[in-house]
Amino acid sequence: MTEIIEGGCLCGQVRYQTNCQKPLFKVNCHCRDCQKLSGSPYVAVMGVPKTSFSVTGDLNCFEHQGGSGGAMKSYCCSKCNSRIYGTPEIAKGMVLIVAMSLDNPELYSADADMFVKQAVSWDMMNSDIPKFDGSMFQRGG
Repeated sequence: MTEIIEGGCLCGQVRYQTNCQKPLFKVNCHCRDCQKLSGSPYVAVMGVPKTSFSVTGDLNCFEHQGGSGGAMKSYCCSKCNSRIYGTPEIAKGMVLIVAMSLDNPELYSADADMFVKQAVSWDMMNSDIPKFDGSMFQRGG
């Protein structure tokens, strides 16, 4: 039997699930966009195949330029405005789940930090995981 990973927004109006037990990656993104969108020094995200992901509830979509230079769509609850997930143009078949929206955020542990050149000086990163100056998905990242 496949276990389902679930999560949602602060008010409970938006719920999602994925049957992807092994995310494609788990990364802390320190880019300025993530900092501004979250109000924190980084956003913890995990990538899952879009085909494994389903969502219910009323969402707002905000499209902006991602750190890769391509378009990024960020989806938030239309009621409480919690950021739930994103879809990057650079990886059309992928959903980036905001890890803190997981019902059990202990399922997340970062594999890497990216956009560390944009990290704030007081950000305390885990020295045991790889660091990328830019996106870990672009050559020379």
